[in-house]
Amino acid sequence: MLDSVKVGSYISKLRKERDWTQVELADRLNVSHQAVSKWERGDSLPDIGTLMVVGQTFGVSVDELMNGGADKDSSTYIHNIGRMMTRFTENRREEVAEMINTGEADMEGLIEVAPLLKASELADVAERVNKGLFNQDLIVQLAPFVETELLDGLVIGVAKEGVDMKFVQKLAPFCSKEALRGLIEKANKDELDFAIVARLAPFVGEDMVDELIEKAIREGIEWRDIVRLAPFCSKGKLSSLVDRTVDGELDSKCLVSLAPFLGRDVLKRLVDEREIVDLDPETIARLAPFVDKATLSGWIHALLVN
Repeated sequence: MLDSVKVGSYISKLRKERDWTQVELADRLNVSHQAVSKWERGDSLPDIGTLMVVGQTFGVSVDELMNGGADKDSSTYIHNIGRMMTRFTENRREEVAEMINTGEADMEGLIEVAPLLKASELADVAERVNKGLFNQDLIVQLAPFVETELLDGLVIGVAKEGVDMKFVQKLAPFCSKEALRGLIEKANKDELDFAIVARLAPFVGEDMVDELIEKAIREGIEWRDIVRLAPFCSKGKLSSLVDRTVDGELDSKCLVSLAPFLGRDVLKRLVDEREIVDLDPETIARLAPFVDKATLSGWIHALLVN
């Protein structure tokens, strides 16, 4: 595994050997001294372009930087990462892909350096790598760093034999809506519950949310589930969920959260038919924009009578 602390320590060592302050090194590299401080503490690594400048500034190779100045034979894995980074800095990306395809380096190494690369640089290599080397776990790790179009292609490749819902959830923020829908269709629906639907809901359309809700319904529905899904499902589906919710107390906080998404009639019915344990003047005031004047007057009168 790439050791950012070891790399940072080596950069610090090289700087001190030249009797430079962090500010002086930062000025030479055209970065902030805070960035240099983070590198030397091991909190982050320079991006690929800056790594090349760091190496040139100290007269060392990117390979040596990635190895933290250690003997190249001390870690074949880290040495190969250093060689990959050298090829990236020299714009020899086809050689990086060849290293992976021939087994000279592995996909884990590419994932290690992914945060240091531009999306276009990573895509150029990933598109040249044998697609049989990708699996679901690797794709999840690459997802935050690759372009959506490339990710969609990788997802389609590994989803031919089906996927589980955990894989779908992890990719939801990164792949396109179309690819996500395809994954959901291939996923094992037996694993589906309201918690999963709520995590997927922001990334799929209203019609898909409605469909997933129906598949997720087992026995009862809790009010907290409805609140989480209210912004993403249709009004018709939301009304249906309200009617199908298990009996129980509906608190004012939950009611206020649902109000913007419910029709006036449904909201009035909830208040009139369900037991609201803490309906008070403040709650009525927060519900006022979502009901008509007659309904609001009725609530206020009932509150005063009680």
